[in-house]
Amino acid sequence: MKVKSLALTSALALASSALAVAGGAGTAAGANPPRAAAAVAPTVSAPCGTGATAPTTYTHVALIMFENKPLKKIVGNTTDAPYLNSLIKACSYSKNDLSLSTTSLTNYIALTSGYKGCRTADSNGVCTSELEITSNKDTTVWPQASKSIFELMGNDAVEWGESMTTNCQLKSSGDFVINHTPFQYYTRTQATLCKANARPFPANAADTLSAKFNLIIPNKPHIMHLVPNTTVSQRIQNGDNWAKTFIPQLLSSAAYQSGNTAIIITWDEGNGSNFYVPLIVITPSTQAGGVSSVAYNHYSVLKGVQQMVGSASPLLGHAGDAGVGSIRDDAVFRIKP
Repeated sequence: MKVKSLALTSALALASSALAVAGGAGTAAGANPPRAAAAVAPTVSAPCGTGATAPTTYTHVALIMFENKPLKKIVGNTTDAPYLNSLIKACSYSKNDLSLSTTSLTNYIALTSGYKGCRTADSNGVCTSELEITSNKDTTVWPQASKSIFELMGNDAVEWGESMTTNCQLKSSGDFVINHTPFQYYTRTQATLCKANARPFPANAADTLSAKFNLIIPNKPHIMHLVPNTTVSQRIQNGDNWAKTFIPQLLSSAAYQSGNTAIIITWDEGNGSNFYVPLIVITPSTQAGGVSSVAYNHYSVLKGVQQMVGSASPLLGHAGDAGVGSIRDDAVFRIKP
């Protein structure tokens, strides 16, 4: 009886293995592959594809910004951006994400309010007179009347500005550029929430994940911005080197290791002829090596972020328009349970 039991056990194990292999081989093209029953821990070199299931809402979402580089200048450019391309390979990216303007400030405002500019708004912060921003001037030139994600989330949303010298700094100085930091432009919160939650970089990079929503803005050279006497390749290298130092600190943090943190990297704009920008999604549940072709724009990023942090009521500005997709719904990104 003992021999028979062992034989039966072995036969069942072999049958189970065969079924598992058959199930994997039978996955339809384009369908999500089966996830592992138990997730493995993410690492700095393999932060995605762990088999984890995305949480219903995220404890922390970070949106990291870079400047002025179209998709084709970053994706596949392993000479100038080897680290960012390693993240693209280890996680997922979109090849069909559009910026909305060739003016930097316009895109930052769109990413945080759902408008390309708002002159007047009602008492709820809904824009009643849109006015597209057409220059990268300071807050006195382009005050924004609409509600932003910072107002919607209150103290759960923080903007981190590298080389900012004081909270809610309103003028550019040194390597700090005011038109890269949208929080300061919203008149409804400039004198209140901005003074507490538009902050200089902390000493510990991982602390930029401390809020529920964290907008992370590198300084002028680190964000790939035009710096005098540098080539395009050098600017990309500057940003890639910064990312190589900064992002591993986020990936090794307790916040990311918990499985409840998402890191999204994008660029404000491409250039005058190419509006497509890279969009990289990093979570433990995100597919490794995934490429999304779904049509997105900056409003899609805002919509997805609002949903991920559980603050989707109301969806801000044009993020709530019919037909605007959400990055949270993307089958490749896997940031929705």
